[in-house]
Amino acid sequence: MVFTKYQEYAMRPAVSTGLQALAFGVSLLAAGAAQAGDELAVSGFATLGVGKALSGVTADYYSFHCPCYIANYPDVGIYEKSWSLKPDSRAGVQATYRLSDKFSLTGQVTGHAANDMKPTVDWAYATWNLSDTLTLQAGRKRLPLFGYSDFFQVGYAYPWIRPPGDLYGWQIVAYNGANLQYRGTLGSVSVSANAWVGTETDKDNRMLGLVYYGDKTEETWKGIMGAYVEFGTDWGSLRLVAMRNKVDRWLGSGATRTVNKADVKQQFYGITFNVDKDDWVLRSEINRFERPDSPKDIYNVYFLGVGRRFGDWLPMLTYSRFTEDYKDDPTQNEKHNTWSATLRWDFRSDMALKLQYDIFKDRSAFTFVGDSKALAISLDYLF
Repeated sequence: MVFTKYQEYAMRPAVSTGLQALAFGVSLLAAGAAQAGDELAVSGFATLGVGKALSGVTADYYSFHCPCYIANYPDVGIYEKSWSLKPDSRAGVQATYRLSDKFSLTGQVTGHAANDMKPTVDWAYATWNLSDTLTLQAGRKRLPLFGYSDFFQVGYAYPWIRPPGDLYGWQIVAYNGANLQYRGTLGSVSVSANAWVGTETDKDNRMLGLVYYGDKTEETWKGIMGAYVEFGTDWGSLRLVAMRNKVDRWLGSGATRTVNKADVKQQFYGITFNVDKDDWVLRSEINRFERPDSPKDIYNVYFLGVGRRFGDWLPMLTYSRFTEDYKDDPTQNEKHNTWSATLRWDFRSDMALKLQYDIFKDRSAFTFVGDSKALAISLDYLF
């Protein structure tokens, strides 16, 4: 990983609540930190974003009134025709309590305005440092499928207002289980690796229910087994990841509850390649999701972003694409792409202001949200 000032935050564990609860939680944790000294580390993050869909297809899509733009799939942050704070605004507090040199406890709770700041536990795990290079962790963690998965909620950690939605739109983002981490060096190259196992059940998945089915959806990913390895230098990084699991899905509730998927195999592969060389910035990622058994379903997604720093300013242009290949029924294929123009201004060491213009092209075979253009501005803050 390239540890630029945008990415250093990823190495710090994370926690959050709603707007009022957040302020209360910060005061409590700060008081605790003062008493605990070096044993308790507390910090946090917040993003205040506002935007709207400027134009696009006019139609109703489930409960949304389009033209609309899906800025955040997991939290269902969707811009419509009126200016809104909900799709991109979020906050979090993070805390790590060190029991000894070898043991620590980490927790993270986040609140997203799109979900009325309902507290979500993204991290709740124990860490055991087995050696200088090996670490064992157990509990609840973010699922590290994508390059920005670990700090997806931390707007300050990346150049856009939010990572490209064409990739970062999967329904399961965390897991309960255990993982083994390695950190070391190979000459001048840093090497990090992580292998994890676990499971996750979401009894009311917002993304699937609100965006894809229009009904209550329960999703379970079981038998999760995955690993990644990442190589970093002072100018760039390369990350390779693979995971497999099985999926169960139910639609509806009560007497109308039906099985949508049962014991369906799923495989994931991904490559992330980043460059920070002189003033030039390159961000790229390519992923492939496969459900290999009949009915066979394949998702191919990628993005490529290029920018150049001018002092505290970073303009960037990014293209992302999502393509589904549903072998047995092509009429169900989801396809779309997005051009994003972003301008970031680091006017303070702990704050960044961003402006982003998105052009979304919907090429899905079924009726989806349609084409749209959206504009948003955000303020990211670390504390």
